[in-house]
Amino acid sequence: MAHVRLTRQAQDELDAIIEYYERVGTADFAALFEEKLIEKLRALERFPRMGRVVPEIRDEAIREIIYRNYRLVYIVDSADEEVEVLTIFHSSQQFGALGSAEE
Repeated sequence: MAHVRLTRQAQDELDAIIEYYERVGTADFAALFEEKLIEKLRALERFPRMGRVVPEIRDEAIREIIYRNYRLVYIVDSADEEVEVLTIFHSSQQFGALGSAEE
């Protein structure tokens, strides 16, 4: 099984998304959203290459899964033992440079 971890950037983005839904929606929806998104991330432990290759990059190691309208971009090491979630963003936003994803 792969070890999945979020970069600081991805964790901050997830926190901001949850805070947004708590502010404009309901706490129940925010909690459910977070729970379902975490389920998607946990699936990467067993199936690290389940997401599609990010079309803008076309590198087999850089993949994404979609949850609702959010893109969860991650990188898989060559042995499929490590998955690092680089960024989580709304699909209406322009895809930015991955070089800004820092620990």
